[in-house]
Amino acid sequence: MSLSREHHFGLLFCWKLRQGLQNGSDLQVMRDYVRYFWDNVLKEHCYEEEWLLQRLLPDNNAMQIRIEEDHHLVHGIVHLICNRPRLTRDLFEALQQDLNDHIRWEERELFSYLQTTAQSDELELAGKLLEHRHPVHTDNFTPEFWVKRKTEV
Repeated sequence: MSLSREHHFGLLFCWKLRQGLQNGSDLQVMRDYVRYFWDNVLKEHCYEEEWLLQRLLPDNNAMQIRIEEDHHLVHGIVHLICNRPRLTRDLFEALQQDLNDHIRWEERELFSYLQTTAQSDELELAGKLLEHRHPVHTDNFTPEFWVKRKTEV
């Protein structure tokens, strides 16, 4: 399913943030990257997941509620990073950790749950609909703040 491929992309985003923090990268550059990734990948991904779950799960299902709450949390942290005048490392650490935990939960628990509760023909149709409307995302953000530069001796 295209959502699983994007989860790999999301985990790579988290890794890049961790690397940037370890490298002591400029937080303003990292802010620009968070904004870029939200606008080009993550916002649409969250929307598509919620759209999919509304069709596959009954109203007020605990899994659906959790995914919406997790997405709201991630969006809130992104909003803080993008709009706060003063940036802190803690915001980036929180974003990468919360998003990483959310993706792992979806892959390990939510998708398994869907396979046992949703009708197989519904899952197949949802997958086809996502594939049809889903663009291929690329991450061509520069500068590559996550790459540790060798210092000259």
